[in-house]
Amino acid sequence: MLEDSLDDPDSGVIHYKPLSVREVLKDMKNTCELAVHLGYLSVLFNDRQLSEGLQSLEKRIDGLAYQLWMSAALSARDVEDAERIVGLIKLGSVMDEISDAAADLGKLVEMGLSGHPSLERVFQRIERRFSRIQVLKGSPIAGRTIGDLRLSTTIGVDVIALKRRGSWIPDPQDGELLREGDILLARGSLSGLSRLSEMAGGQPRLLTISQPTGHATLDRIEDLLVELIDTTDMMVDLAYTALIYNNRDVAMEVLALEETVDTWHLELELESLRLPAGPGEERKILGLIRLGLICELISDAAASIADLTIRGFEPHEILQTAIEEADDTVAVVNVSGDGTLAGKTIREAQLIEQLGLNILAVRKKGVWLYAPGEDVKMEEGDELIACGARNSIEMLESMAGEIGKD
Repeated sequence: MLEDSLDDPDSGVIHYKPLSVREVLKDMKNTCELAVHLGYLSVLFNDRQLSEGLQSLEKRIDGLAYQLWMSAALSARDVEDAERIVGLIKLGSVMDEISDAAADLGKLVEMGLSGHPSLERVFQRIERRFSRIQVLKGSPIAGRTIGDLRLSTTIGVDVIALKRRGSWIPDPQDGELLREGDILLARGSLSGLSRLSEMAGGQPRLLTISQPTGHATLDRIEDLLVELIDTTDMMVDLAYTALIYNNRDVAMEVLALEETVDTWHLELELESLRLPAGPGEERKILGLIRLGLICELISDAAASIADLTIRGFEPHEILQTAIEEADDTVAVVNVSGDGTLAGKTIREAQLIEQLGLNILAVRKKGVWLYAPGEDVKMEEGDELIACGARNSIEMLESMAGEIGKD
């Protein structure tokens, strides 16, 4: 992570620093994703300490954005340079918008809008789940580093933050030594989170999907929030894919999804107004509406990234490298007959359960299938759009037969 971009954290005064544009972009992408995850976690657990930490991440993104804009302004030498650099400037602005949305998630907690019981059920149903797990006495992972455990490539789980002696450590690095009593905030598949719970010294958790409440309006609101969270998460990754691969088809899908999200959000607002509100429940219902609005803001940001591709701005090589080197990256992977994926379903290949990958789309015979189910069979000649940790992406490329080919 780069040094702080603000010369004076108290006054917020910013001056130019000769920072690597690639490192600034990479740091911004990593910090944005961390902020969104911590924002959802603060809402899920109604944790004010987590929500307060989001404000510092937002300020960091703001400072990095200014550094990016100044560096880009200095590097343009002619019209061709200006056209290539506009993508860097726009992406910096969009990342700043996403971090603002993440900070708004934290404000839901601070304003007392995050206590609706539906929220826990919603977060039990999203594609990549969150869990809070304590490292118990005698746990085999106590005394080991996060990097040594290789959680992302063995059980498909990422540790977003850990709490130690009452203080949160966001985005713990590979060298962080886990200790007894640590509380881990993790994100991953159902089976992966259950396995991590067992490794931490507890019993394997039976993580089940919540059942409908039987209240038609409330059930519909929860359905809509699940769709909004999962879809906007996918949209951002698809937008990055469209940008670095200059893929107009994928960019058009992002714009189409943005319209769908707008429709869902409107329905969410209308359904929320139909809920009976007893004394003190108005703020909790407002929290459901605000959560939907924040998802819509993230959707708009993803559409802004995709719009760069639609308008014909070719990706700058610095931008491509920064996204590829980020903690979580995206890739288009070709399924070869030389690999081990052809003939297997996504579930059989354990791309989600073991590698923690999110398979955003599969292209078969020239047609993209977005948000494919785990029962979709991969065949030679297919293309996959995948998002995940760099090590997991590299393993996917090897399994697909891409690595090692002449």
